[in-house]
Formats: sequence, C-alpha cells, structure tokens
Amino acid sequence: MVSIRDKIASLAGCILEWYDFSLYGFFLPIIAVLYFPNNTASVACIKTLGIFSVGFLARPMGALLFGYISDKYGRTVCLKRTPLLITIPTACIALLPTYQQIGILAPLLLLIARVAQGLCIGGEFSNNIVYLCETAPIKRRYFFGSIGACTGSFGMLLGSSMASLCFIFFSHKTLLYGWRIGFGLSILLGLFTYFIRRKMDETTVYKKLIQEVKTSENPIIESYKNQITDYLKAIGLIYFPATAFYFIFVFIPNYLNSYFGVQTGKILGDNTLSLLSRLFFIPVIGIIADQLGGIKIARFSCLFFLILGEPLFYFLVYQPAKAFFILLIFALLSTLNAATTPGLLISLLKPCTRSTIFSFTFNFSFGIFGGIVPVLSFLIVNLSGNKIAPVYYLLFSAAVTLATTFCIDQREMYE
Repeated sequence: MVSIRDKIASLAGCILEWYDFSLYGFFLPIIAVLYFPNNTASVACIKTLGIFSVGFLARPMGALLFGYISDKYGRTVCLKRTPLLITIPTACIALLPTYQQIGILAPLLLLIARVAQGLCIGGEFSNNIVYLCETAPIKRRYFFGSIGACTGSFGMLLGSSMASLCFIFFSHKTLLYGWRIGFGLSILLGLFTYFIRRKMDETTVYKKLIQEVKTSENPIIESYKNQITDYLKAIGLIYFPATAFYFIFVFIPNYLNSYFGVQTGKILGDNTLSLLSRLFFIPVIGIIADQLGGIKIARFSCLFFLILGEPLFYFLVYQPAKAFFILLIFALLSTLNAATTPGLLISLLKPCTRSTIFSFTFNFSFGIFGGIVPVLSFLIVNLSGNKIAPVYYLLFSAAVTLATTFCIDQREMYE
C-alpha cells in the first residue's frame, strides 16, 4: 500500500516541473528585451516564444525515454531521478549571461537550456499521473487523476505569483536581473523533491505485472506494433486540453500586454487569480467524474468552447480592461477536460505499456499542439491582421477532441 507521503512526494515533482517550465512564459517580456534587444517588441516576442515552443518539442523524446524506463523497470525508478535532472537546466537559465554580455551566444545558450529542460521534464508529469492513478482505488481514479492535474495549475500558479510579485514590486531596472530569482528558487524545490522521493514505494499494479511476468521487454516497439490506435486516441483526447491550457494562460496574457497595452502586473495578477480558481475547481470535477463518467464531462467542455469560444474571445479583444472575467470563464470551463483526461487515459491503456504511451502522447500533444500555441497565435494575428483569428485554432482542437470521445469504447478499460 502506497503511503500518503509517497503521494505527496509524487505531487511535489509535478509542481516543480510546471513551476520551472512556466516561469519562462511569464517572464517573456523581460527575456525578450535581454536576449533579443535589436528587434521590435513584436518580433522579439515571437522569437522568445519560438524558444519557448522548442523546449516543448524536446519533451516527446524525453517522454519516450522515461516512459520506457517506467514500463520496463518500474514507475519509481525514473520518478526518483527526474527532480535533479529538471533542476540543472533551470539553474543554468538563472545564471545565463545576456545578449549585451556575450552577444549572439546568449540566445543560443538559452535555446540549449530550454531543450535540455524539455528533455528532462518529458517523463515527470505523465509518469506521476500514472503513479497516482495506479495507487488509487478504481472508483476514485478520476479524483486522483484530477489531483495530479491540479499540480500543473499549482506549479503555474507559483510561477505566475512569482512573476506578478516581481513586476509589481521591482522597478524596470531591477527586473533586468531580478527575474532570475524565480529560476534560482527551483534549485531548492528540486533538492527538496529529490530527498522526499528517495524511498517511494512501487505501485500495486506494477508489482502485479512483475508477479505475473507480464512486463514488456520493449514497451516502445510493442506499443507501436500493437497499439497504434491507442496512440491516436490518446493524442486526440489530449489535443484540446493542451491547446486550451497554453492559449488561456500563456498566449492571452502576452497578447493583451503586447497588442493592447494592458499592464503586465495587472494581467499577471488576473492570470494568477484564474489559475487559483482552476486549482480549486479541478478536484471537484474529478469527484463528479467518478460518479457520472469522464467522457460526458469532457464532451460538455468541448461543446461549450465550440459554441461560445468565439464570442467570448471577441469580447476579450474589444474589452481588454475586463479581461479577468473572460479569463475566469475560460479557466473554469477548461478544467472539465483537464480533470477528466488523466483518469480516462490511464483506464484506456494497458498497464504493461501505459507509461510509454501516456508519456509520449501527453508530451507530444502539449509539445506540438500546446507548445506552439503562443507563437502560432501571434503569427496568425500578424499574417492575417485579424485580432480574433487565433481563437479558431482553439475551436479546431475542441472539435478534434470531441470527435475522439466518440471513438472510445468504455467497455475496454484496464486496472
């Protein structure tokens, strides 16, 4: 039986991951100035977001590696090592010289650090979700999956809070070096997580696989040969939650700041409050999903965005002073998918290749579909001249996920 301490240790790593990775997005205005000083504000923003997206593109490779280790050698084997691996590139970003100090080498080193960060983070969150769901009673799987999803919001909440405090209390001159404090704190978080994870117990599901000699010799090859449809279903289910997360919490704040002049401190404050509301709402949805079923709730969320997403975004663009209310609505409704997707996917996948498929599809969806959202949305605005156009990518992702829910056979679920 896995102890409460082990569950807390698992959650701590998820918080560390999302705190580390989100800081870059929240400090984007300052990073753009320091590492791309010879460009206009919009071009510097796009280049900085480009590096943000590249970090996500590296995550699927790390996910395959850590997913393979988790399925072949045990869930806790990689979970005990990833905290330190994540901390190293984040600490490097905290110490990285600027363009003024070392020239073109600065953005290149920033790019390398983000790629390394993406590789190390690739197996952290997804393997934690597997760990939490496999240690939970079957009838409470959606709730425990939603707790894991909460850590993403909590980690981003910490990152958003840190950025908000810096922008509110630091002068512009102080911010030029003060932004590094947030990245430096991740070193302490990483060490803390590493020490409390050292004695984590293995899940009962994986112990059962060992006893029955049902572990996979090569989870990557086996899953690609026999479970390609599971890969496609998983990607389809994660597509909309991944897109919505970064559209709402990364693109919209930067869009309002760069194009509509909303003060950075205000929009980050609104973002922080929206993340806080999402944090409390996700477990509630998890409890409801254990009673009603996750697919019904996921479908409702997709339908809501398809019907009301465009008019709400229109109101946001033409009434940016009231952005908080739209952010709050978007944040709360996006939780319906965020809370149900982990439990649904874990039940859909066979235990012997579960970590490999879940880790890869989660990171692929967040890397390709989610990670590119900010830079793609800015490019859409610049190329089309249409301030509303970015929302159509969000609506497309909602349609894909909605269609995928009708391809799920709920009779074929696993322990």
